[in-house]
Parts: sequence; C-alpha cells; structure tokens
Amino acid sequence: MRLLLLKLGLFFMCCLGITTFVLVKYGGNVDYFYQKFTTPKATSMIIGDSRSMQGIQPRVINERFKELEYQLPIFNYSLTIAETPIGPLYNKSIEKKLDQTSQNGVFIISVTPWMFGSDKNNDNDKGEFREAGRPPHNMRFVNTNPNYEYLFKNLTYFHFKALFRKTSTMHKDGWLEENNLPKNPKVFEEWKKRQGRLFDKMIRNYETSSLRLESLDELVKKLKEHGEVYLVRMPIDLDFIDVEKSFYLNFDKDINDIAKTNNIDYFNFNAPDRHSTFKTYDGHHLDKHGGLEFTNILCDSILKNRANSK
Repeated sequence: MRLLLLKLGLFFMCCLGITTFVLVKYGGNVDYFYQKFTTPKATSMIIGDSRSMQGIQPRVINERFKELEYQLPIFNYSLTIAETPIGPLYNKSIEKKLDQTSQNGVFIISVTPWMFGSDKNNDNDKGEFREAGRPPHNMRFVNTNPNYEYLFKNLTYFHFKALFRKTSTMHKDGWLEENNLPKNPKVFEEWKKRQGRLFDKMIRNYETSSLRLESLDELVKKLKEHGEVYLVRMPIDLDFIDVEKSFYLNFDKDINDIAKTNNIDYFNFNAPDRHSTFKTYDGHHLDKHGGLEFTNILCDSILKNRANSK
C-alpha cells in the first residue's frame, strides 16, 4: 500500500511538473485568457471585450506615453463579450487586478452596445448575470504564476492542439495576437456572416440593462481615483453599426452622458465625422495590422485632448 501511494505521488508530481512547464512556456498559445491571470497587479488598464482584447495594443501605448507621468506599463484586461460585459462582476474583478497604490494610471474602457445586454431570462436586480461562473468571475486569484486555480476551474478553455498550430498568442501584456487571418475575400465574407449571425442571436436573447449602465458609472468613478479614464467606441464596419443601433438606439447618448457627468472624454470612432476603414478580419475585430494603426490614432486623440485641457 505504501509503495502504491509512493508511485501515485510520483506520478502526480510528474504530471504537475509537465503541466507547469506547458503553462509557463506555452500558456499564451493554449488558452486565450490564461496569461491575464499570471501577471502582477496593474497600475494602468485596458478594459473591454474581444474588440479591445485584439484591437488595442499595450506595447504601442507604453511607447507613445513613456515620456508622460502615467504609471506604466498598461495591461489589457479585456476578455470576450461572454465573459466581460460591463457589470458588478467585471467591476469586482477589475478591482482585484488593479494595483490600489496607482495614482497616475491611464484607463481605457472600450464600450460596445452588447456589453450592456443582459439575458432576458436573468433578473440583474436579483444578482442573476449571464457571465456568472465564467472566468474571471469564478476566480479568487488573478495574478499568480503558474495559476493552478484557473487550470482547475477553467480547463475547458484550454486548447492543447493550439500548442502546435500557434494560430493565436495571448501576450503577457494581455493583447491577443490573431495570426489566422483570411487571405481571400470569400473567407472574409463568410467570417463576417458568422459574426452577423452572432449579433442576430444576441438581439433575440438580450435586452439592455440599466444596472449595467450604472455599473459603468461606478467603474469610471472608481478608476478616476487612480488616474485618467477614457471611454472608447472602437471602429467596426458600417453595416454592423446599423445592427448595433437596432439593439441599443440611444447607446452613444447614454455613454456621452456618463462621460460628461464624470468630466472625461468619450472617443466614438464610429461617429460619421470620425469613422474610417481599419483592417478587420470579420468586419468586427481589428486584425493586428488594423489594431496597430488604430492604437496609434487612439493615442493621438488622448494626447491632443490632454494638450487642449491644459
């Protein structure tokens, strides 16, 4: 019996050692989110869904703002619309990830109409949220390396075959680099149609939530205690803008109201006077080339507004 326990213990330690090696060495390839929970607490943050997770590149911001007084580096704490709609659960996780000593941080909150949608079967006032049970809300620790809690609770998110394909990489700064980009127009159109079907599904199943809007206001006020806050609506294809308008007609007005109330800037890159064509791979997500261009333009907007306010 003792020998059996010894062998089982040895087997367990070997498995743990191999798993640890894979997580440390290739965690950014086998899971879209894992790296986000292995890094230290952040003094500056990018917040949002998959649009900002792929489209706003921290390394560009760090380089453009390195001469300013901001506490850098900035960390991209965006996930996807399934995990991080605006709400009390995301706010709580952001607070866990935030370095509470930060006083001169820069916080970029990417907002989309879908981030304020709640499942029609959920009662938000009773604490029912569609994102409950998903990472990061099912986790206590969001800055440990290796993060075994994430492994045990979210094993279904791991795609170990991706270790060999390496079609995407989650960088340690929280930016997801997608390398599997469509090389011909037919593939692009098919991916765009697939994205459109996802929007149609959300329109059928979601309704806008006033509680989520209140949570954004609370988040802005909290982050303002630690630095400058900017609200951003990232660019998408024009036909998708119409789809979003059909779901949440007064979206821009509501976001503008929160920005004015809190005396912060709202950059709407889908406004008629600002919209321009950036490279996406499905009409909705900027690819890494379009994201590079957009992040630089976003930095230009922040720098210009800072200069005008002085």
